[in-house]
Amino acid sequence: MIEIAIHEDGIEGIEGIEAYLAATPKQVDAALATTCVKMARWLTTRSVRGLAKHLMLPQKEVRRRLRTFRLTRTAGGKGVRVWYGLDPMGMVHLNARQTKQGVSAYGDRFVKSAFIANGRAGANGPTSSNKQVFIRKGKARLPIKKVTVELGDPAQTYIEDHLLGGSDFGTQFYKIFEHELEWRQKR
Repeated sequence: MIEIAIHEDGIEGIEGIEAYLAATPKQVDAALATTCVKMARWLTTRSVRGLAKHLMLPQKEVRRRLRTFRLTRTAGGKGVRVWYGLDPMGMVHLNARQTKQGVSAYGDRFVKSAFIANGRAGANGPTSSNKQVFIRKGKARLPIKKVTVELGDPAQTYIEDHLLGGSDFGTQFYKIFEHELEWRQKR
């Protein structure tokens, strides 16, 4: 799990923009609030597109694993959190199809000798029973193991290097912040 928090206290250069545009603290505060919300949306969109392509997953499945939390006031100011669910994903969620040799799925994934069967109900009752991809651990009928696709390390590397590590994030933040501040001054 990776959590990214966008806070107003960690941003440098806001005072420069504030002084340059001669904005009031109330205008800056309101502009920061809307900028944080818009940046969380921007980051979510970029994450869905980039992670789906990088990890060879359907965008629908990546979107299902992202959560954006509302703007909240913290001790240091305001912040918006974007949460990434990077636990292993069941292969069945990647449009898995049974073949004679095994199971194939989205992104050129193939597991030899795997099969699709009903999973156990688990803690959520009978409605959580669904199809899963399994593989036998030995030659016997049991035990079997659920087949999953690892997301953690490649996704974390992509998020740190491409989404947050690049200059796009800071550039976009200041662009939106300046726009919001100018709009508030014109009102």
